Amino acid sequence: MTPNSAGSRVLVRTAYVAQYPDPVAFRAGETIEVGDPDTEFPEWFWCRGPDAKEGWVHSSFLSRTTGCATGVRDYSAKELTVEAGATGRVIHLLGEWAYLQLDDGLCGWVPANVIDVAVLPGVVAKES
Repeated sequence: MTPNSAGSRVLVRTAYVAQYPDPVAFRAGETIEVGDPDTEFPEWFWCRGPDAKEGWVHSSFLSRTTGCATGVRDYSAKELTVEAGATGRVIHLLGEWAYLQLDDGLCGWVPANVIDVAVLPGVVAKES
């Protein structure tokens, strides 16, 4: 069962290796250069931050999706490298990607298809 909201407890069912070691990050109000949308996930745009680092940014973090935009809230494109069996919670779920906080404190993005709603012992999961 795939999580459908922020705050959901999750279990990583498939390991994932981060694709970008030092991606774009910015603060609200900073200027970002917006490039082309992803062909598979068109709500994600290739962007360059104020420090010239690049990476994928969801449109909801941008004031516009062409040319120069302003960050509307703080953002980091940091992905997590995770092993199957890790647990945590969803902070954001956007366009088939989930921003997680793992139980060990690490935070970052993973494809939503590598996680499931965590079923804890003695708790029955409900379908939404």
